Order: sequence, then C-alpha cells, then structure tokens
Amino acid sequence: MDAQSNKISKAVTGHRLDPLLNPKSIAIVGASPRKGTLGNMMVRAILDCGYEGSVCLVNPKYDEIEGLACVSSLEELDAPPDLVVAGTNHTRIEQVFETAARIGARAVTIYDGCFGDASTGETLVEYLRRRAAELDMPVCGGNGMGFLNIHASCHVTFYENIDVKPGGIALIAHSGSVFTVLGMNDPRYRFSFLISAGQEIGTSVDQYMDYLLEQPETRVIAIFMETARRPQAFMQALKKAQDRDIPVVVCKVGRTEVSAAFARSHSGALSGNDAAYDAVLEHYGALRVDTVDQLLNTALLLEQGRMPGEGGLATVTDSGGLRELLADRAPARGVTLTKFTDETREALRAVMPGELVPENPVDAAGQFVDSFARVFEDAIEIVGRAPEVAVLGFEFDVRDDYVYSSELLDVALRLRQLTTKPAFFYSSLGNAHNRDLASRLADEGVPVFNGLDEMLGAVANLFRWRNMQTLQRNDYEDLALQENVVADVVAQLQPGQVLSESAGLSILRSAGVPVPGFTRAGTLDDALTAAERHGFPVVLKTAEDGVAHKTDVGGVRLGIRDAGELEDAYREFETALGPNVLVQPMLAKGVELAFGCVNDPDFGSVVM
Repeated sequence: MDAQSNKISKAVTGHRLDPLLNPKSIAIVGASPRKGTLGNMMVRAILDCGYEGSVCLVNPKYDEIEGLACVSSLEELDAPPDLVVAGTNHTRIEQVFETAARIGARAVTIYDGCFGDASTGETLVEYLRRRAAELDMPVCGGNGMGFLNIHASCHVTFYENIDVKPGGIALIAHSGSVFTVLGMNDPRYRFSFLISAGQEIGTSVDQYMDYLLEQPETRVIAIFMETARRPQAFMQALKKAQDRDIPVVVCKVGRTEVSAAFARSHSGALSGNDAAYDAVLEHYGALRVDTVDQLLNTALLLEQGRMPGEGGLATVTDSGGLRELLADRAPARGVTLTKFTDETREALRAVMPGELVPENPVDAAGQFVDSFARVFEDAIEIVGRAPEVAVLGFEFDVRDDYVYSSELLDVALRLRQLTTKPAFFYSSLGNAHNRDLASRLADEGVPVFNGLDEMLGAVANLFRWRNMQTLQRNDYEDLALQENVVADVVAQLQPGQVLSESAGLSILRSAGVPVPGFTRAGTLDDALTAAERHGFPVVLKTAEDGVAHKTDVGGVRLGIRDAGELEDAYREFETALGPNVLVQPMLAKGVELAFGCVNDPDFGSVVM
C-alpha cells in the first residue's frame, strides 16, 4: 500500500467513544469502485464530507478505488486504525470483527442486520454483543446507517452527497430511516451528531449520551428510541444531562403491544412498561414527545440555549385573522399568552398607529407606508424587553418565492439581536413554502416553525423544560432498618405470595411509617373486643383472602358508631364474604394518598 497517501496514525483519545465517533483513521472493508453499490457509497460518503483523517480501503479484488490505495486484508495495514467500517454482509461480519480486534482496531461500525448464526452456534447478534463486551470494543450498529460527526466532517455512512450544516442538536435514533428522515430532510435543523444506534451491539444509547454530553457543541440531545437496553445507565446519563442543564427530548415508541412487537422484530428491543418510561423521563427533567415533528421542533427551540423566564408567549404578526386563531389555539395547546402590563401597552401605543390595539398577540400591520416595517421592529423590541414576556414569536407573510417587504425580512433576520429571550419565526401554515428562507434564518440563529400547533407544541415543551428545571429535587436516603426487620419483610414478600392488608400495614409500621391502628378478627366477639379497644367510631373491612378491591364487593363499612351497628355489619360480611375482618378506628378527613409499586422489566422497582 502507499504509505504516503494512506498512512494510519494512532489517535490519542480522551473518551471511550472517541475512536468510534471522532476517529483519526478509518479502514473501510468491502470498498468498491462500482457506482451505486454499498461499497462505493461508503467511500464516496467519507471522501465527499472533507474528512481530514487517513482512509484505507480493503478489498482483495482491487489495488485502487476512487484514487485511494486498496489492500487485500486488514492485516496488511501499516498500523491499526481507530475505526473499522464493516461494509460486508452477515456471512463475513464475524471474520471482519475478529480480524479488527486482532490487529488492534479500537472501534467498529456495522451496517448489516447481522441475521443468522455465528460459528459458535450463537446468533450472530448475541455473539457480537458478547465479544464486544469482552473486548470493551465500541460498535455502532448493526442494522443501522452509521453516524455523522458534522463539526469534524466525518460521515461514516453509505449516504452520498450529504449537505448538512453544523449546529447544536445531537440526534440518536434506533431506526436508520429516522436517522436519515430527520437528519437530511430540512436545512432549518442543524446537528452536531447524527447517530444510527441500530441493534446497539457494542454501544448503547446511554453511552452515546455520555459522549455527547462531553462535547462542547451539544446544546440539546434528541432521541428516537425503542428501548433503554441498560436502564440504570440510561438514568445515570439523564442525571448527567440534568446536572449540566443540557435538555434531553425523547420520542419513545413501543407504547402499544403492536408497536412493541415491531420493535422486538426490528432491533431486538424490549420496550418495557410505558408508564415507567414516563416516570423516569419526568424525574430526570427530560421531555417526552409523541411525534418526530415534536422531537425536532422542541429540540430546535431548545437549541438556542436561552432559558425562558417567568411569563408566557407573546407574538408580533401582520395578520388580524391569524392573531385571532392563535388566541383560540394557545389555551388548547397548554400555552399561556402573556397579558401585557400597563407599561408595555403604553410603550406599544406610542409606536403603533392609532387604529391598532396594543394587546397580545400584537397585530402590527398598519398602513403600507415608509414606516410600515419600523412599527414591527419597535414592537418586537418593546415586547422583547417586557418582563412579563418569556418567549417571543414573529410571523409575517413571506415565502421562498415571495417577499412583500424586504425590510420586514431584515427584521426577521435580526430577530436574535432584537431580544435576549428565546425568539423564533413561524408560519401558521403547516406546509408553508419556506425551506430556503428557514435555512437562511437558521444561519442567523433564528428557529423557524411551520404550522401553528407545531409552534405552540414546541413552546409548551420549552415551558415544561423551564418548569422542571425550577423544581427542587430531593435525594432520599434509604431507610436504615434493622436487619431483623428486613429479614421479616423479605420473608413476607416471597414470589407468588399475596400480601394481606394487615401484613402490609405491619411492614409499613415496622419501617417507621405511621399507620392507623388495626386488628384482624375471625369472630364477632373478637371484632367487638377490637372495636372497644380502638374506640368507636370504627371501620370494618373484609379480610378474606383473594379480595383485593374490598369496596367493589361491599366489603367496607365506615363510621360504625356502636356495638349494635358493628354486629349488623359483621353478620352481613360473614354471610356474603366470610368471617375474617379487619377493625380500625375511623379517622378524620384528610389527604388521601395512593401507593403502588411494580417491578418494571427495564427499570426495576418503580413506585406510584
């Protein structure tokens, strides 16, 4: 091979995933000169992006491809590469992986779905996962489309002619198609990384997050996920993001049984309990969204890095009708429209024509005279300074093929300079013709939203982020229980054993939790004795085995005032349900709490 053109240098790294996501040298196995093949597209992708590291090609059929020297095998390389890209099908993946490990490569990217079996009899995915763990080898894929490190101009994928501009959104997607649909469709979204995690053979979502949180370009992490394969580590990554004030937005699929089954067949993901994911994300201040539009639009607004203060949304528009529509839709989307103070109204009245009303949303379109655009700029500056305003939006009729006021367009381009608050441009029409305009505004740091409800959804999520960051989160230490108490509790909580109410109350009491008095009785005399001891009025509950919801079967009687009422109630219970009852004192009115605990397959013990 040509040592000058294809010299591989050993990278000095700081993070475990540096050799994978920021490699200084890459070897592409399965490279090909034939246009339209995977082998050629892999080569063209890395050459077209302006990658400055060394690239070596591996294919025994060729000596040169696309101007680069090609060797027969990985063993012929002068030095081990940071990253080996396995562009072969599943029949050769095991061989390529083991050879990469043997020569000292530090990471592998796999595109193939890895279906079939390994030489050991394991499935190929199981084998690769085991070997990657044994070697501590970062692996991107399989069944994925690689990754883009956009700031470093490193495109390890088989997509050619990718025209993306760098930004602050770091996207992780289990689905390869989501990786391309979200990352390569609209230039208004600016990314730092695009990662197709696929089957997570050697690198999981939490590990990608940990790496991204160390990168200075990361302003927000957006995740399209099927599952958290390492739930505890995923929570640690969410906590790290929370501690660093870096927003995390998650579109988690697998809510339904049908979707969860699709996820299992797609990447082997087990989706877990959906309510548990809601609880985990909320606990760590991450935002969960329902659609990919919400995912990107929320990330787009958060990417600005501007935290909204107290208050609500204010907008300046050129349409009275769209102003009214916004006033109608905002409450339905959970967005508060700021009510201006007298000071703000007076300031607006001073710069607006007399026929216009200085209320939010602001319709600033007066007569089309020389000062037309100046009214908008003045209104934006006033609203942008108002302490009661947290977020500012701007809308006027402009498209890629139509600009009725170049002065207004200039105001939009300078929107970020006109206020220090989160600010954006939007069109109330969802399919507005403004792709080029949105890209131009993105160059100036101005987010652009299409569709009134999409804009309001992003703003609502921004407010959720703000509110979650202001919550005081307490760290609770485990209760210090004596060993004999713990042993007793464990003995009562054996698998398959249903805990009675009296046993549950006993456990809580032994742990220091105050509970009402209670006595279990199996006869009328015992029930009367218990009631006298607790003092009337009392509550009588059935204590028969198998009755979980006592009220549903008439098994609860409140406010029993004396022995006669107790006897009547007991006789009814004995006839309808059985003789075993629980007697407790009747408590005064207060706050009622419901407590539940499930053993989630992903996150372990989860409390409701």
